[in-house]
Amino acid sequence: MADGPFKRFAGDLRRGIPGVNRASIQYIDLLAGRVLANAKKRTPVKTGALRRSGRIEKVGKSTRILSFGGKGTGVMYAAAVEFGRFVPKGRQRGSVTTPQPYLRPALLEEMKKSRGEMKKVLAANLNHLNKTYGGRI
Repeated sequence: MADGPFKRFAGDLRRGIPGVNRASIQYIDLLAGRVLANAKKRTPVKTGALRRSGRIEKVGKSTRILSFGGKGTGVMYAAAVEFGRFVPKGRQRGSVTTPQPYLRPALLEEMKKSRGEMKKVLAANLNHLNKTYGGRI
């Protein structure tokens, strides 16, 4: 059976370690905002509805979902713009939509840019854990 600092650490993990979770969540929010702004810049515009439909949805304490279009926005073609679409002949006369990716390139670009910052956040979290648990984890 675990005892001492490890038992305390295990319990804190279940509850969420103070300081560590807050810093990480703040960074996730910052990164999600950057990806959304980048994606909106890349979104092809005819009416602007697709660009305006971009949003960040918070699910639980630490999960963020970046969305374009969908329920309630009146934009049901976000995936067709991102990935393209082909409808077989006989249905809309074989319509083809060429992909115009905006979300995936934005995500990849921001991930590359954020590597250094992410390392700093993780290092700060590890330092916090070392101080909190006396370096015995």
